[in-house]
Amino acid sequence: MVHALFRVPFAGLLACALLAPAMAAAADPPKPNIIRLEPKPMEGLRAGRAVVVKGKAGPDGHRFLVDGLTAMMPVTVLLRPVREGDDVRLQLSKYAWNQPLREGETEGGILKFRIRTEGEFQATVSAPEAGTAYRLLVWVGDEVKPEMRPVVVKASEFEETVESGGSGSLVLWLIAGLLGVGIVLLAILVLRRKPS
Repeated sequence: MVHALFRVPFAGLLACALLAPAMAAAADPPKPNIIRLEPKPMEGLRAGRAVVVKGKAGPDGHRFLVDGLTAMMPVTVLLRPVREGDDVRLQLSKYAWNQPLREGETEGGILKFRIRTEGEFQATVSAPEAGTAYRLLVWVGDEVKPEMRPVVVKASEFEETVESGGSGSLVLWLIAGLLGVGIVLLAILVLRRKPS
């Protein structure tokens, strides 16, 4: 009798224990696949690196990640549908996939974004209809370093500018002279007032 009472709850507990992981796995949506893009030098490119992606997008979208960027590298992202008239959507984000910083639709044409960023950026390509063919091009330019004059100047170079009259311009001296005359006139007017 004790064994019969024990078997029913034990069987129920065993069934719950076996089915719990299956129910938890069915409840969790699958994690999206993120594809890391690595731009490389291509034939026909004079500068920079590029990567071309061919795919078929749907409402869920394809996710891409480009990293290893600096703010001195220009980046261009182009998206176009393969069939004219198809609509494909592009979202660019920095931190969270669901918070795009730039987004647009091809509307049957070509969509182009030019950006600069530090580190990485993310792109999501989606389409209203499943199986919409697209081409995605990501071009990363060579690092552009601006020419900057040195902060430190040699004493010999500084003396050359002073000797050549580089210590000031005529316009600055005229402005300083006019300000000086104005201050003198103002002082005379204030001092000439009689106390009341």
